[in-house]
Amino acid sequence: MPYDEQQLLVQIAQSNEKAFHALYQQYFAKVYAMSLHYMPDVFRAQDMVQEVFGRVWQHRNELPNIRHFESWIITVTRNLLINELRKLYPPGWQPQDTENADPQKTLEYRELENLLKQAIGKLSARQQEVYRLSRVEGFSHKEIARQLGISIDVSREHLSKALHNIRSFLLEEYGLVGLMAVLTLLT
Repeated sequence: MPYDEQQLLVQIAQSNEKAFHALYQQYFAKVYAMSLHYMPDVFRAQDMVQEVFGRVWQHRNELPNIRHFESWIITVTRNLLINELRKLYPPGWQPQDTENADPQKTLEYRELENLLKQAIGKLSARQQEVYRLSRVEGFSHKEIARQLGISIDVSREHLSKALHNIRSFLLEEYGLVGLMAVLTLLT
């Protein structure tokens, strides 16, 4: 049955659980697919879906002001995924940091690092520099722009192109499995 999404958002803001359930049904598959794509296992992906919809409910009073809900929920999902992946794999994380490091896992991690290094090596010099500052050094686009003497938009564009080129290289060279394996290192 078709529905007016804006009306649903108003109803959810009024704590209407049936409206919330309808919205959940509409966006569950998209949020779950994104989560499953980036999380290391099904259980974490399911937890991420609950976290996303928990945020929707938590911010229900703001929902009537959202004009493009699909874009909003994708952004929320993306941001929560990035935060979770950063917790799981902080900068400098290596399997040997854990007490009971599995030699196989250590080897796999090093192989993934090498794949990522190959992909980064294919980038232009500026894309490599922006990628390093953003993903390795943790600089914001504002800080990158100031350091490199470029605009914030140009910084964003270089990072976006770098990530696209890395994904394309990995997909072309190593298939979907290689791409998915290295995605955890891209955050």
